[in-house]
Amino acid sequence: MFKMTSTPVNYSENLLQNVHEGTEPPTTNGTTSVIQGSYHYYHYGCDGMNDKGWGCGYRTLQTICSWIRGTIEHSPAVPSIPAIQQILIHLEDKPSGFMGSHDWIGSFEVCLVVDHLYGVSSKIIHVTKGSDLNQHMPSLIEHFNRYGSPLMMGGDQDCSAKAVMGIHASDSDVYLLIVDPHYCGRARSCQELQKKEWVKWQHIDEFVHSSFYNICLPLCTGNGNISGDKNNAVIKVKKINRTKKI
Repeated sequence: MFKMTSTPVNYSENLLQNVHEGTEPPTTNGTTSVIQGSYHYYHYGCDGMNDKGWGCGYRTLQTICSWIRGTIEHSPAVPSIPAIQQILIHLEDKPSGFMGSHDWIGSFEVCLVVDHLYGVSSKIIHVTKGSDLNQHMPSLIEHFNRYGSPLMMGGDQDCSAKAVMGIHASDSDVYLLIVDPHYCGRARSCQELQKKEWVKWQHIDEFVHSSFYNICLPLCTGNGNISGDKNNAVIKVKKINRTKKI
C-alpha cells in the first residue's frame, strides 16, 4: 500500500492544495462541517526525504502548519522534518539522540510545535477506544464550526496518523473527512487522490474499535484569530510505542 517505487522527488514548492475539495457528502441527509481556509497536502517523500514507514505524523503536522501559515500573516515557513526534530529537542520533549531518528511523533508533539512556531494553543481529545468515537463527535462539530482548523488524529493499534478536514453527521451515521499522508510519489490531482481513497469520508465504525485515539484540535480560526482561552488548551495524552512501524 505504501510502496515507494523510486527515490523521492522534491516537489514541495508545487504541492496540491485543498485536496478534499470536490468530495461529495457521504449521505444525502445530515449536516457537513469542513475546514475554513487553505492548506497544502504533505505526504511521504514530497520534499525528497524518504520517510516511508515513520513520517506520517510529521507530514500531518506539516499540512496543519501550511494551513496556519496561510491563515496568520507573516508566520514562519512550514518546518522540515529535521527542523521539527530540532524544535522538540529544544523544548526538551526529546533527547538529543532524537535528531535524525525515525521515531514517530503524535498529537502531543504536534501541539508543542504549532504552539512554539505560531503561538497557537491546541486542545487534545483522548478517546480511550475507537468504539467510543461517537461520544466525542459533538466536540469535533463544535470545533469545525467555531475554528475551522484541520485536526491531527493518531492512535496505538491504529497507528497511522491522519489529518481530519471535516465531519458529516446524520441521524444515525457519522463520517470524518480524512486526508491520508501515506501516499508515495508525486500527487498529480485531487481527483486521483480521491479516486484512490487517499482522501475520503470514513465512517467512524471503520476506525479500529480497540485502538485509543488522540485528536489534536488547533485553536485558531480561518481568519487568523487565535484563541485566548487557555482553559481550552487541554493536554491529555496517552503515549504510544514509538518503535512500531506504521
